[in-house]
Amino acid sequence: MKRYIFSLAACLIMAAAMAQTTSVVKPCNYEAAGWKTWLLDSTQPITIAAAPNTTQSQAELKLVKQRIHDLDEKKLAAIRYWDAGAPSYRWNQIVIDLLNQKFDVQLRMPASWMNIAIYDATIIAWREKLKYKRQRPNIADPSLKTVINAPLTYAYPCEHSVTAAAAAYVLAYFFPAKADSIIQMAHEASQSRVDAGVQYPGDAEAGWDLGKQVAMQIIEKAKNDGSAKVWNGNMNTDPKKWTGKYPMGITLAEFTPMVIQSHDQFRLPPPPDFASDMKEMKDFKQTFHSAAQAYYWATTGPELWYDLASKKMFEYRMMDDAPTAVRVYTVLNVAYHDAVIAIFDSKYTYWGIRPNQYDTAFKSLIDTPPFPGYPSGHAAGAATSCAVMSYFFPGDAKQFQKLAQDCADSRFYAGIHFKTDDEVGLKMGDAIGKYVVETWMKK
Repeated sequence: MKRYIFSLAACLIMAAAMAQTTSVVKPCNYEAAGWKTWLLDSTQPITIAAAPNTTQSQAELKLVKQRIHDLDEKKLAAIRYWDAGAPSYRWNQIVIDLLNQKFDVQLRMPASWMNIAIYDATIIAWREKLKYKRQRPNIADPSLKTVINAPLTYAYPCEHSVTAAAAAYVLAYFFPAKADSIIQMAHEASQSRVDAGVQYPGDAEAGWDLGKQVAMQIIEKAKNDGSAKVWNGNMNTDPKKWTGKYPMGITLAEFTPMVIQSHDQFRLPPPPDFASDMKEMKDFKQTFHSAAQAYYWATTGPELWYDLASKKMFEYRMMDDAPTAVRVYTVLNVAYHDAVIAIFDSKYTYWGIRPNQYDTAFKSLIDTPPFPGYPSGHAAGAATSCAVMSYFFPGDAKQFQKLAQDCADSRFYAGIHFKTDDEVGLKMGDAIGKYVVETWMKK
């Protein structure tokens, strides 16, 4: 993971410059305390200890001051790194890095489970903040100079610690070989807030406890996500449909959706013969631009939309609102999770043939994926993300729509999808994205 390491002198100068600035910050509201959690088991309530009393807070305040006094270059770098954006921002970068190292886990879509854990934990944290209304250390002692601007929310429990524990334990479940380093990273994130002087040690401890409890419940849900389903070995034998050595993702339709009602809720009608589609593809004249677009989208996945969501949150100054930020990440990831289930339901219901199998003399620009073509997963996934992003950032809808269309077109340019695959994929994804975000926001 990249860290921008400054010299100790430079860090200290920056710390002094940023400490307790007098800039106007948007006031915090606690609307999120009234939101409903999504996957937590209501029969197993999440609880944390009562906030420390005044005497305990005074003792903790001394520890905070000592932590600030003992800051070194490494700790300052950690403070800067984890303070970027909302608490969930860095974790949505980390999960992508982990997925790039472990392809076989990607089909289980751990980013959706991680964000669900952060989302539910954050809602509970906001309820606890309102319950205890513990002031930040710099409010209790105005002489305390924090290293970064202190959030305007109540201190107990620490939202960064809540997020770190919720994210880390879920990711440790999905990536057991990396568990120790992931948990260690989370402890660093939690400790950085105390080191910065914006949280008491007790805030961090309570936040960690809350986040871990939520993660444990979400992990139990994830264990029953349907990924244990074993393929029965029944392969298509119709030469007019897709065939291959192994039908990748064939059990995805058996996964448990998070929002849509069933795997076949958005099942498409049967595909056409593809004769006219094949002629259109063979008549297509490749250009430098179309080839570039095909190669670009062939190496670009849903991470493009997660990065774009982060960018939009920075642009619209949403990153100081932890619940709103994680809601965007969560709905975006969950919508993609459910879209994949629906997409593969249609793929393996119809076993839609690919261009290079319809006409074996045809050569695609890139390698054809090892699963049926109808509908285009790229097109449907992009349209799903477009619909969610357009809901949260309506002023940028045209930008998102162009990206989704470019993504869909790229699969035709690559020679691996008929235009029909792309067109139905766009419509299907749009319907799924709108359904997920509207259902979520009504809960």
